[in-house]
Amino acid sequence: MKHFDLLETKRKHVKTYSDKVPEKELIERSLWKAWKTSPSKNNAMAYQALVWGPEKEIHKEAIHSLVVKCHADVEDKAVKDGQSTKTQGAKLGNYENPYYRHIKENPYLITIHSRLSTPNEYYKKQVETGHFYDQGSKDHIEQIIDSVAVEVGIFVANLTNYLLEEGLDISYNSCFKRRPEDWHKVGLNMIDTRPIVMISCGYAERYRREDLKHLKVEHEDIKPKIEDIVKWI
Repeated sequence: MKHFDLLETKRKHVKTYSDKVPEKELIERSLWKAWKTSPSKNNAMAYQALVWGPEKEIHKEAIHSLVVKCHADVEDKAVKDGQSTKTQGAKLGNYENPYYRHIKENPYLITIHSRLSTPNEYYKKQVETGHFYDQGSKDHIEQIIDSVAVEVGIFVANLTNYLLEEGLDISYNSCFKRRPEDWHKVGLNMIDTRPIVMISCGYAERYRREDLKHLKVEHEDIKPKIEDIVKWI
């Protein structure tokens, strides 16, 4: 299947995954391909993909709590700042956006975080001549987050294609607490750098689009027109 057809027909936001657990080799192969084909400034790859497998249910519950907390805090702040008049009441045990369920109920969750990089042999020599390798500086890990996030986006886009080729489904999420200290509060002490994005994968049981079709509102939830996004100068 061609790349466009694969993304156009297969890539949908997953509401719930089935109980079927993909073979670990499928995930490993897709991750290897994404690593192999994703470009990076100075070949630094100043990020790291953490894979939370089927046995990490408690950890995924904790990560999900950080997602719900972020959702709630964003809405509360909008009301406080006068930018909104009410919230959806997003709290654990109260209203939880059902389209975040894929974060805690999945075979595999991948969270991608900043990483201090060590220069390869070529760039070690460049550093000796005056090149500043900012990907290896703890003081610059936040300053370079924009460029690292671009690289992560490329990595995730590539990974998406490879997972789809393996017959898997994938969903993204960027609503979560980004301070490592917040992750420590829910017992995830192994996280010591900023998370950038997270994705889940497995075999879908139901897609979000199916809910929209059932409610007869699928036609309302559409992208902006291409002329609003792409402008020829």
